[in-house]
Amino acid sequence: MRSILLVAPFALMPFPALAQDADRELWLTGSVKVPVASGTVLELETVNRISDDSGGLYETELAGGLSHRLGDGWSLGGGYVRVVNRSRGVVTRGEDRLRIQIGRSTRLGAVQLSGRLRLERRTTSTGSDVGYRLRPQVKAALPLAERLALFASHESLIPLDRTDWGETGRYDRMRNMVGLSWKANRTLAIEAGYLNQYRYRRAGRRDTMDHVLSIGIGLTL
Repeated sequence: MRSILLVAPFALMPFPALAQDADRELWLTGSVKVPVASGTVLELETVNRISDDSGGLYETELAGGLSHRLGDGWSLGGGYVRVVNRSRGVVTRGEDRLRIQIGRSTRLGAVQLSGRLRLERRTTSTGSDVGYRLRPQVKAALPLAERLALFASHESLIPLDRTDWGETGRYDRMRNMVGLSWKANRTLAIEAGYLNQYRYRRAGRRDTMDHVLSIGIGLTL
């Protein structure tokens, strides 16, 4: 029953009709957190995304930044992300992102609730415009055992302006995920689950739905 109550709010979110195009993907994430001062952590992350339709690895992200605890569950962070896009082994675009975000974490009974609002400044190798994008995310986790938890999350990606490299300044995509997280010890945590990504296409192209197996490994040093 508790598991149903946790997932229910995400199941009730408005969801678009079934997409005409679909893809199967694998997302692999690795992250490291290193304390550098009181309340401040250096965060490093790599994400590799693999797709059937793109013939293998199609996107790599390398990110680094700092996060600082403000108190009462609030945090403030920022950093840089380098993104490389590929299609069937050929590099098609490079992207540079600067980002800043504010986060909040709290408890509601046994459920751990967290959220963040991220703003990105984006430039790419395929255009000269600067684009800005908002990425709000919410997440709920319910303990199932001492080191095991069930979680569900939602993230929206919202470009704020038009660019000469393809952004239209309107709601772009949503990512809904459900999975399990396991804290092996004080240093190692593993998260895995199903992620559904729905992308709203432009210029008469059909919307797409990506069915993703997402696996993440995190180290806290």
